[in-house]
Amino acid sequence: MPRTSRNPGALTASPKTLRSAAVALVAVIGLVLPVDAPAASAANRSAQTASTPATGLPTLSIQLPAGYDLSVLNASKDDVPRDPDVEPLSTASLADPTNPAHDFAGLAVEEIKGRGNFTFTLDKKPYQIEFEDATSVLGMAPAKTWILLANHADPSLMRNKLAFDLAAEFGLAATPDSRFVELVINGEHLGSFLVSEKVEVKANRLEMSDPGGIMLELDNSYGQAEDHRFLTRTSRSTFVLKDAVGGVDDVLSGPVAANYDSLRADIDLFESELYAPDPDWTVISSIIDVDSFLRYYFVAETASNPDVILSSVFFYRDGVDGLIHAGPVWDFDLAFGAYETVEGGADPRQDYVKNARFLRNAGNDWFAQLFRNDEFVAAANALYDSELRPIVDGMPAKIDGYAGLIGQSAAANFGRWNVLGQPAVFTDGGRVADTWQQEVASLREWISVRATHLAAKHRAGMPVLTYATHVKAVGWQPTRTSGHMAGTVGRGLQVEAIDLSLSGGAVAGGLEARAHVQASGWGAWQNQDATLGTTGLGRRVEAMQLRLTGDLAAAYDISYRVHVQGIGWMDWVENGLIAGTTGRGLQIEAVQLRLLEKSAEAPVEASVISYSAHVSAVGWMPGVQGGAEAGTTGRGLAMEALRADASSNLYTGGISYRAHVSSLGWMPPVGPGGYIGTEGRGLDLEAVEISLTGELAERYSVRYSAHVQGVGWMAPVTDGAVAGTTGQARHIEAIRIELVPKG
Repeated sequence: MPRTSRNPGALTASPKTLRSAAVALVAVIGLVLPVDAPAASAANRSAQTASTPATGLPTLSIQLPAGYDLSVLNASKDDVPRDPDVEPLSTASLADPTNPAHDFAGLAVEEIKGRGNFTFTLDKKPYQIEFEDATSVLGMAPAKTWILLANHADPSLMRNKLAFDLAAEFGLAATPDSRFVELVINGEHLGSFLVSEKVEVKANRLEMSDPGGIMLELDNSYGQAEDHRFLTRTSRSTFVLKDAVGGVDDVLSGPVAANYDSLRADIDLFESELYAPDPDWTVISSIIDVDSFLRYYFVAETASNPDVILSSVFFYRDGVDGLIHAGPVWDFDLAFGAYETVEGGADPRQDYVKNARFLRNAGNDWFAQLFRNDEFVAAANALYDSELRPIVDGMPAKIDGYAGLIGQSAAANFGRWNVLGQPAVFTDGGRVADTWQQEVASLREWISVRATHLAAKHRAGMPVLTYATHVKAVGWQPTRTSGHMAGTVGRGLQVEAIDLSLSGGAVAGGLEARAHVQASGWGAWQNQDATLGTTGLGRRVEAMQLRLTGDLAAAYDISYRVHVQGIGWMDWVENGLIAGTTGRGLQIEAVQLRLLEKSAEAPVEASVISYSAHVSAVGWMPGVQGGAEAGTTGRGLAMEALRADASSNLYTGGISYRAHVSSLGWMPPVGPGGYIGTEGRGLDLEAVEISLTGELAERYSVRYSAHVQGVGWMAPVTDGAVAGTTGQARHIEAIRIELVPKG
């Protein structure tokens, strides 16, 4: 089927520079644009209720039949049953204050029910409605079934809309169209919702010409409960037959059955080549539609969507002779940094989709495996550079536009569902910002940084960086390309050798590398196609240095980091600096390398605080960032030391902090590079004071809270105040630290 695209009716705003401080953003986004609504039509008036605030958005009002109320609708995901004596079951009215041509009143609704898996367990629930007849909603293509996304776990209320818009602009077929609305059921205003097309095989949705056309869902989360499912041989991923031309009932016979059986076999063939030590690109590219896989990848990668390895990932094939296409897209509640952990995609500079399975130790990694092929890498770089980059660069301006569009709706929504300042839904230990404007500013800043990072790593004609690690008890692992993590984490296995090469590209120059190896020290610098370390001797690699030469060094940065025994992932370094440790006998267990284009553009502000906890009986734990939990809870283990650092690419300054330690009292403050508390003495950390210095202190406050023995999480404090206790012999068990823009 040829690739098609529909305009989702996205509101656009004037372009703005990507460099914009979060403080200024709060002020700008807080301004809500007035809406000059035309006179209400009869349908418009009928859709309004006394409880519906005037927000400037359309209002979708649903009336359930006598005997049914929200408590019944929300009790389960079952359809509200049809009463044979009541016609119709429910009715729907729509009032659009900006375009009365969209209005309708009293339309028959054949069914309404709750939907979603985890999201249906939340207080504000999503729904599915089905009209008796195909109906156009707010100018979208007519269809019977529509989804009402609650966006309750997304405090910006924008993430699904942004992702759908992005996929449509990228040209992915059958991307769901969507609009913001106020939802009223039985006269009760339920807040801001996104009315969206459903991912289904139907007219005006995913359309296929072959009678055997089918759509699959990768569903490692819930797929085992489905009737028509299969497990792939190599990746052990669960796929569900989600929909088909004519419906899934035809799966046991006819063209749908033939395509389903054939597709299962082709996916197993695809995976056998995809995961092979030396993949055959000719075979791989003869099974999949490479262009759709590339475009789908860039939607998921731009959004850092953690669901990309687990569920709500769709593929389709239009008959047994067709290629497997990626898409349509769905489910971005967790995306764009919403899941505030490194494993969940919080870091906007992470090569996320390539490493999501490595980070989460679960799921499907087809896209990561595809990037082992030089042909896929080159095609990705060319597509992003030539076509997709301007779309991603325009996302901050789109956020500004949506902020003006839904500002009044957001205020009413959070008056109904007060999640601001409360624990975040998807993040253990994370908090929702105190205001919606702060949430939107944070999202905009995240996407601005993300856009800059993607532009630096995807340029047409870039050389291809490849590498492989030799790991104790494993041997040589499969070759990876720029951005991949290689090695192991959590298994205590040392990297013993690293094989590196840099090939292709139009710029002259090369790669030089050397390693610090157990019992040998620093080796000599090696040129191009280098193998660092040893095999067969059982010696660990402890540190490494990489640098570019010639014109390459002027055009690109070689950036790299290592995961070290007892420390975790260390900070990124680049261009010849040392990654790892020397003189401490600590093994490197994993590496991550990437090639990035140097940019002449003004840098996007990136201010971050990172920290790690030293815990009794555990030692130093992996580092975390911005509001995440460091340490442990529920295990009764004391923190003994804390290492923290605050940095910015635009502002000077750092961190100054001190600790109150059992038997010692308050210790002297330390700055960046040091740690507070003690190691190896069995002394508990009881309280901390943290402050910022320099320009960082002028632009940000540092907010932190401690989880204290016998107390739990204490209220957050800021800028040098005491977190924890003194004189009570209570140890700190965990801590959260974050930067908060001033203004």
